[in-house]
Amino acid sequence: MIRQLLFILLLTGLNNGASAEDLGYHQTLYDLERVETREFSILLAPADDDARFSITLRDEETGFSRRHEFYGQGANDPAPYLLEYRYDCGVDVILLTIEYPWRHDLPQYVRVLDTFAFRDSDFEFIDDTFGPLTDIALMDSTVPDSKDLDMQPPILVECLPAGSETPFRFVENPVRP
Repeated sequence: MIRQLLFILLLTGLNNGASAEDLGYHQTLYDLERVETREFSILLAPADDDARFSITLRDEETGFSRRHEFYGQGANDPAPYLLEYRYDCGVDVILLTIEYPWRHDLPQYVRVLDTFAFRDSDFEFIDDTFGPLTDIALMDSTVPDSKDLDMQPPILVECLPAGSETPFRFVENPVRP
């Protein structure tokens, strides 16, 4: 009975524009401005003007939420694109790639993607980078090996020393054009 009810709810959600993706132990639902898992939700909304938008993360169990505002590179309503849970540089991290729909039809500007990193424990913002999270790899900056760098994606996560303001930052791969 419960399985049938879940199946009906899933179909209803998919028919309303939501999609489901299995991320290990996380079940994630997307629609045009919201990302939901069992543990937390992310709401994307325009901010004061057309160049800014907000990301609000909410813990569904405790009700704790945190809102961050960002510039959207000439975009209006941003939309979720990809979501990933990772453990980078000793920190549980939520990576969210945002797609910016542009107002014009020039093919070279169909979309602009930024990936935002948030600390899983308190939703504190860590860093953002141009490019989808599928282009991100972990790099131990203390032992750079150039023969391995040319095989890495274009965006790297560089671990920062203990005591830094944030545990890591996104950097471009130094050997990629």
